[in-house]
Amino acid sequence: MFMYEMPTRLYFGKNCIAQSGAALQQLGKKALLVTGRHSAKINGSQQALADTLDRLGISWIVFDEVENNPSIATVRKAAALGREQQVDFVIGIGGGSPMDAAKVIALLCTNEMDDAVLFTGPYSKPLPIVTVPTTSGTGSEVTKVGVLTNPHAGTKQSVNTPLIFPVLSFADPSFTMSVSETVTVDTAVDALSHAVEGYMSRKSTPVSDVWAEEALRFLGMHLTELRGELSYAVREDLMYGSTLAGIVIAQTGTTLVHGMGYQLTYYKGLAHGRANGLLLPRYMELMEASMPDKAEKVWEILGLSGWRDLASFIKDIMPDSVDLTASEIDSYVALTMPARAVQNTSYDITPEVVASLYRHLKTK
Repeated sequence: MFMYEMPTRLYFGKNCIAQSGAALQQLGKKALLVTGRHSAKINGSQQALADTLDRLGISWIVFDEVENNPSIATVRKAAALGREQQVDFVIGIGGGSPMDAAKVIALLCTNEMDDAVLFTGPYSKPLPIVTVPTTSGTGSEVTKVGVLTNPHAGTKQSVNTPLIFPVLSFADPSFTMSVSETVTVDTAVDALSHAVEGYMSRKSTPVSDVWAEEALRFLGMHLTELRGELSYAVREDLMYGSTLAGIVIAQTGTTLVHGMGYQLTYYKGLAHGRANGLLLPRYMELMEASMPDKAEKVWEILGLSGWRDLASFIKDIMPDSVDLTASEIDSYVALTMPARAVQNTSYDITPEVVASLYRHLKTK
């Protein structure tokens, strides 16, 4: 037996907001737009939403203070604004941080809870959520997870509930045309990691595997083209692959790479996709042992010969190294082991396995 749930209505393609934005009318008369400080204004996504909302007679306000790896304090501040202004729905515009924040903000607009309950529930129904991705990486536009920085736990943690699946998502690849080379690389590798981890997850299903293989095809054909100017056609393929990978992890969850990567972001300041990328090759070494047939399929789709070939590719586009002390590794292992991502991993994960993967980072 397996279950498949994807309640988000997705509109994909250039100018999809202008063409299909009338769907927003079903959600109410006032919206809270949740963004970062700059990119949504630069890439045209905020203006596209504003024009459509104005045309539909829907009023709106903006909260543009979402930082990378959003904090509990930030989402609480935005939710207070949403309640004060009596908004009917929340629109997250941006990369993973604004979209994840928007999901939790919508939840906090209808739920009174302390910081502990925020990550565990139970929850009542949030305000309706709309997502507009402006990077091709997180897949948050179609998932039921909002990741926040949690200082109480000393790491990043997820608010995870089907209640925060977006109702609508508008994925317009043209909003990614101005994304920098660094962010393009980081987000593409994040999407690759989602597809691979979802494919290798203990919770993978026949349906999720179809989407994972399709995501790998569309991402894999462009892995050597992530630098310099990218055409709209390439940007479109990357966003399509990223969204499919998001659909995958909405079913399967992520695995060890994400569970370990959160520590590298929280304590070492590595971008999320970059942290995943540095961990991915050695993780795939484990997968070659535990799921050889699926690992071989990954290499076939990506045109790689194995985990060492992947390691060479990652080293070329992400020449980072992370030299961790023994005490740091011990701390990160302790934070990783209780994570749901460890339970989703097909390999038998022990503290020594995790420690070994962290130690390998300095050889990059």
